Amino acid sequence: MSFQLSILKILAGQPGGRASLEIVKQHLAIFYTSGPEWPARMKRIARREPNLDVFGQKLIDRKVGYWTITEEGRKVLEALEKLDRCVAQGQPEAQADEPAGDQRPVGTLHLQLKSQPPLSG
Repeated sequence: MSFQLSILKILAGQPGGRASLEIVKQHLAIFYTSGPEWPARMKRIARREPNLDVFGQKLIDRKVGYWTITEEGRKVLEALEKLDRCVAQGQPEAQADEPAGDQRPVGTLHLQLKSQPPLSG
């Protein structure tokens, strides 16, 4: 799933959210061969949305010659990145609130911030 998240991220950074498959491949090659930081970040973020399916959930629109991130794709990416920032900044633990089984709405990320009890010591 981290690979799919990387594709969302690449498309979100392109003019109009649109890129050819060749451009996407070039970016992926750069990101995944430039050191361990990118793959580690994408894996960490992707763990929060284990059922991510960018094509099945219509987060990316595929046309002949190019792919475009959809509005829903931008929303999911933004929510996942916001969640990751909250955790990285030590804010209350944030988790994806996932309905059980097939009850999960396609293309929708449900977020819930959970307060942690104070550490006793």
